[in-house]
Amino acid sequence: MDSRLNNMLNDFLKKSDVKTEEELNEKLQEFAQKYNADELEYEETDLDKAYALLEKAQNAITEKKALKLAKEAYEFCSACFDALLFQVNLEEDPLKRDELLAEGLAKEKERLQKEGFFDKDSIGIFYGIFETRPYIRGLYLRTTNLLDDGKYTQGIESCKEILKLNNNDNTGVRYLLMATYALLENEKEALKLYKQYPEENLEMLFPLFALYYKLGNDEKAHQYLDKIFKINPYFVTFLENSYDDDLEDDDLIPGCYTVGRSSEVLYYMATYGFLIFTMNSFEEYALAYYYKKNKKTSKNKHKKGKLS
Repeated sequence: MDSRLNNMLNDFLKKSDVKTEEELNEKLQEFAQKYNADELEYEETDLDKAYALLEKAQNAITEKKALKLAKEAYEFCSACFDALLFQVNLEEDPLKRDELLAEGLAKEKERLQKEGFFDKDSIGIFYGIFETRPYIRGLYLRTTNLLDDGKYTQGIESCKEILKLNNNDNTGVRYLLMATYALLENEKEALKLYKQYPEENLEMLFPLFALYYKLGNDEKAHQYLDKIFKINPYFVTFLENSYDDDLEDDDLIPGCYTVGRSSEVLYYMATYGFLIFTMNSFEEYALAYYYKKNKKTSKNKHKKGKLS
C-alpha cells in the first residue's frame, strides 16, 4: 500500500463510525468500490507529494538525478523516511553511508515517538503499521551493514531491537541473528531464538548444524544435518557440485527462493558467507556423514574450495 492510498483509507475510516469487525469489513468493501470508481474526495498531503518525488527518483535515468530527487523528497517531508533510505543505498562511501543512516534513524525515531508510535499498542507490530514500516527497513539496513563490517555484538543488538518492535519479523532478521549466534558459538542464545521461532527451513537449521559442528558436538551436528537432508534434498547435490542440473525456472528469481528447492540452498550459501567461510571443511564433513548414513560411495564430484 502506498502513502496516498494509506492516507485515503485512514481518512475514510475516521469519518466512519465503525464499532464491530463486521462493520469494518463492510466499510473496507465500500472504500474499495469508491476508490476504484474514483468517487473519494481526498486532499493530497505533503507526504503524498514526497513519495511522488521518490517515485521519480526510483525511475530516474541517472544516479545523480535520482539522488537529487530523493534529497528533495526528504527535505520537503521528513516523514518520507524511505527517501532517506534511498539516499543511503546510493552512498558508496561506507563511512558517509553509516553516518547518514544513523542520523536518519535517530531523527525518525524521535518523530515516531512524538506521534505516539512507541506506545504499548504499536511496539511489536511495527512492520504492520504503514507509518513505522520504513523505520524497520532502516533498522534492517543498519543491521546488515554492521554484520558485513564484522561488528557482531552491535549487529546482535540491532537484530534484537527489530524483533522487539516487530515480533512477526517480516524482514527475516531472526535468520541473521541465528547465523551470528552460530558464528560466535553461542549455544544458549541460539537455542533460545530457535524456541521462539521453531522453523524447519535452511535458514534456521543450517546455523544450528554449524553451531554444533564448531563446538565439536558430532551427535547434535548430525541431528541437524538429518533435518536438513529431510527438508531439502538439494543440499547434498549442492555439496556434490551437481546442483546446476536441478535448477528450475522458479529457482532463478534474484533474491527469492522456494523452501525445499535448490534455490533455497543457493540463496543461503550466497547470503550467509560470513558464517560459511569460517568452516573450511564443513562440506566434506556433511558429505562423509551422508554417505556413511546412506551406505553410499562418494560420487567424486566434490571440489575443494567451491564456495570461495
